[in-house]
Amino acid sequence: MWGTRSETNEIQRRPGSTVPVIRSVAATNGLTFDPTRTFRVGPVRISQLSRRSGVTVTALRFYESMGLIHAERSLNGYRDYDESVVERLSFIHAAKQLELSLPEIAELLDVVEVESCTRARDTLRPKLVRRLRDVDDRLATLQRLRERLVEATEQVIACPDSGRQCRTECALGDLMSTCDAVTTQACR
Repeated sequence: MWGTRSETNEIQRRPGSTVPVIRSVAATNGLTFDPTRTFRVGPVRISQLSRRSGVTVTALRFYESMGLIHAERSLNGYRDYDESVVERLSFIHAAKQLELSLPEIAELLDVVEVESCTRARDTLRPKLVRRLRDVDDRLATLQRLRERLVEATEQVIACPDSGRQCRTECALGDLMSTCDAVTTQACR
């Protein structure tokens, strides 16, 4: 018929969902509603936030107890998060990759969300410089350990073939003499 618009509605179920999704197909102009596109209106529940962010529900609850994220409580006691929590979780993830502590992250979140960029920079920079110093110290310690392991490996390789009982100084002789020169406490 001229001027009429033919539409069909299909009811489908999304995997893992009990809520039907209604698909509307406008036959005359080929428009289709895509049920896979999500538009969020209102609060997000903890399970939804966990799926979207990749953060476990347990971690989300812990972050909330630490004051890193905040949820409103609905009348039935469910946690309702707003969309800003996703951005906070992204910041927390990035800060954790720098091995900042959760109290440091909480302080930074307060500064970043309220203060100027200059203030945020002035707060973050000393923390990063300190972390960098810690990493350099760990690298130096690991380098010394590597050198000792190389030396010990060479000594073990040089141990003679023998059917007799091995003495500890055979395998780690030079390292044991180094320990004798240092306090016994340092060798343990």
